[in-house]
Amino acid sequence: MFRLQTLSKKKLSLVPFVVGVVVSFAAAALPYPNPGEAYIQTYYADAARTQVVGERSYGNCGENFSWGVLKGYFTLRKVTCGSGGPEGAN
Repeated sequence: MFRLQTLSKKKLSLVPFVVGVVVSFAAAALPYPNPGEAYIQTYYADAARTQVVGERSYGNCGENFSWGVLKGYFTLRKVTCGSGGPEGAN
């Protein structure tokens, strides 16, 4: 019985490490913006992508932002910018 409890504790101690590795790989899969580019991720409640639940922006066009639920189904949109901010933002 003692051996079983010790083994379980050892396995449980690996959980944060495994989660960190998975998150790192997921973040590495996203494209890196070039100068004058940014990406906007729009997150949805389900695969039908009919209800937006969150959004995240990163890159070199204005301020980065995030709001809502940032997990699950998403689309990724690249925007280009000049001196006036993201294209189409006028």
